[in-house]
Order: sequence, then C-alpha cells, then structure tokens
Amino acid sequence: MLSFEIDKLKNVIQIYCDDGGLDSLISELKRLRTDENVGHIHLRAPSADGSILNDQNPWGADAVGEVIVTRG
Repeated sequence: MLSFEIDKLKNVIQIYCDDGGLDSLISELKRLRTDENVGHIHLRAPSADGSILNDQNPWGADAVGEVIVTRG
C-alpha cells in the first residue's frame, strides 16, 4: 500500500504506506539515485496505467494517481 494525498487547505502532502509500499518507494528512489540514465521516475496507480501507487488511501478516499520525482 502506497498512496499520496494532497491537503490543499493545510498545504500538506500525506503519504500512506505499509512495509510493501515503503519497499517499493525505497527501490524506486534508489534507482533514481544510482542510475545515471534516469533523471526522473513516475510512480503511478492503476488508474494511471501503473502498479506502484494505490488509487485510494487506507480509508477509501481518492489518492493521487501519479507522482513524478525528479533528481535535480
């Protein structure tokens, strides 16, 4: 389980994850860090043709469908 939710009122991004979600996130971030050919990564939910993110948070509310992480 890995999902991102935006709270615009508080100007906050909330990340929900279990151990498997943490493993996926860490693996993708390591790939971004170690592969010089990768300048950014896309974390996507099934609704955005992916499998890393969940479409909903643990309580069933809609979550972000895609997160792009860019190395700068």
